[in-house]
Amino acid sequence: MSVPLSQENIWFNKAQCDDAERLYYEKLAGAKTQEAEEEAEDEEEENEEPQAAPAKPTPKPVVAKPTAAPIPAAKVAEKIWTNKAECDDAEKKFQEALAQPGSYRNPANAERTFIMLKPDAVHRGLVGVIMKRFEARGFKLLSCKLKQASQELLQQHYADLSKKGFFSELIRYMSSGPVVPMVWEGLNAVKQGRVMLGATNPKDSAPGTIRGDFCIDVGRNIIHGSDSVEAANKEIDLWFTKEEIASWRSTTVEWVYEDEELEDAVPAAKVDGLVAIAGGDDMNLNNKLQALEVENKQLKKVTDDLKSLVIKLEARVAKLEIGDAPAAAPVAAAAPAAAAEEEDDDDCDLFGSDEDEEESEEKQKIVAERLKAYHAKKAVKPGPIAKTNVLLDVKPWDDETDMNAMLVQIKTIQKDGLLWGANKLVPVGYGINKLQVMCVVEDLKVSIDELCEEICEFEDFVQSADVASMSKI
Repeated sequence: MSVPLSQENIWFNKAQCDDAERLYYEKLAGAKTQEAEEEAEDEEEENEEPQAAPAKPTPKPVVAKPTAAPIPAAKVAEKIWTNKAECDDAEKKFQEALAQPGSYRNPANAERTFIMLKPDAVHRGLVGVIMKRFEARGFKLLSCKLKQASQELLQQHYADLSKKGFFSELIRYMSSGPVVPMVWEGLNAVKQGRVMLGATNPKDSAPGTIRGDFCIDVGRNIIHGSDSVEAANKEIDLWFTKEEIASWRSTTVEWVYEDEELEDAVPAAKVDGLVAIAGGDDMNLNNKLQALEVENKQLKKVTDDLKSLVIKLEARVAKLEIGDAPAAAPVAAAAPAAAAEEEDDDDCDLFGSDEDEEESEEKQKIVAERLKAYHAKKAVKPGPIAKTNVLLDVKPWDDETDMNAMLVQIKTIQKDGLLWGANKLVPVGYGINKLQVMCVVEDLKVSIDELCEEICEFEDFVQSADVASMSKI
C-alpha cells in the first residue's frame, strides 16, 4: 500500500513508513489505541534527536509528524461493524424502524407543506381536481378538512400582511366561505408545491400550473401554499392538531422515490384473484392459498356430483307422483267389478235375502266415499319444496375483527326455512381473513338478498356480505 508523497511526508526508512501507514488507518477507522499513541510519542522523540544534534553540517530535511488525511464527514458518521452478526442485527432494527408508519430511508422524503384551497376553489368544485394533481405528482396526503375559518384564525395566519392596504378585504374574502386546509408530504414538498401553484398573479402563471389553468384574477387565485419549510411547520401547527395528522407509509413510495426501493422486494404474485407477496412468511401464505384453491376445486366437484344426484332423485319422485293417478283408476274400476260379481253371486245364491243386498249396497257406498276422499286428499297434496344451497362470503373491516364473534352474530339470524351449515376462514391477504358460511333456504320463505342485508347490519364486524355460489336442491 503506497502513501502519497509530499514535502511534509518524506520517510527515510521502511519502518517509519509502515508506522505512519498503520497510524493513518487506525485514525481512519476511529480505533486508535493507547499503545499507538505511545508509539507515536516515541517516534516524535526519535525524530527530534537528530534535529537537536545533527551529525553532518549539511542541513537535513525535517521529518514532520505523520498526519492522517482528512476524513470525510460521511465516513465519520458511518458505523464500521466488526462482525456480521452485529451488522445483520443493525439491518434488522433498521428494517423494523422502516416498517413503522410514515418512515422513510431518506428523511428528506418526509418534508411537509401546507396547502389551503380558498373559498372560490370550493365554490367552483375544484377541490378534487387540485388534490388529484398533488397525488398524481407523487405527494402523500396526511390531513385534510373542510372548515369555515374564523376571522381571528385568518388574521393570525396572514399576520405578515397585516400592514397591507388589502388586509381587511383579504380577511373578508377568506371568511366568506369554507376553506380546505391540507398537509402534503414529499421530497422538496414546499418548493415543488409552489411551482405547481404558479405565480400569485394568474396572468404571470405558466400554463400547466394550478393558477395558470384555473383562474385569471389575482383576487380569486383559489389556492395558498407555504413559501418555506419554517412557514409550513408554523401554518400546520396553526390549522391542525397532532392527532389530526396521519402517519402512514404509502405502498407506492418505492415507485415514487428511487432511494426508497426495498432491497428484498419481490414482485407480487396473483393467486386465485388474491394478491400475495412471495417472500418469507408471505411465501407460506402463498402456499396455503394454493392448497385452498385445490381444496376448493375438490369441493366444487363434490358439490356438482351431489347436484346431479339430487336432479336424478327429483326426476324419479316426479315419475312416482305421476304414476299414482292412473293407479287410482283400477281401484275405482275394481269396485263395479266386485259389485257385478256379487250380483252374479246373488243370482246364484239359493239362500240369499233382501238384507244381504242392502248390506252390499252400503259397503259399496262406503268404498265409494273412501275413494272420493282419497282422490280429494291426493289432489291437494303439496308438491316438492324448492330449496337452495347458498355459500356466503362475509368480509370483515380489518385484521383486528373478531371472526368468532362475527360468526356468532350471523347465526343469531333465525327464520322459518333457514338452516345454517358449515363455515371456514379463507385468507384474503396481509393477515386478513374472510368468513365463508353455508346455509340452506326455502325459496318461498327466505330471500337471499334480504339475508345478506341483515348480515350487513352487524356494522361492528361486517364490511360486506356477498353470494359466492348457490345451487338448487
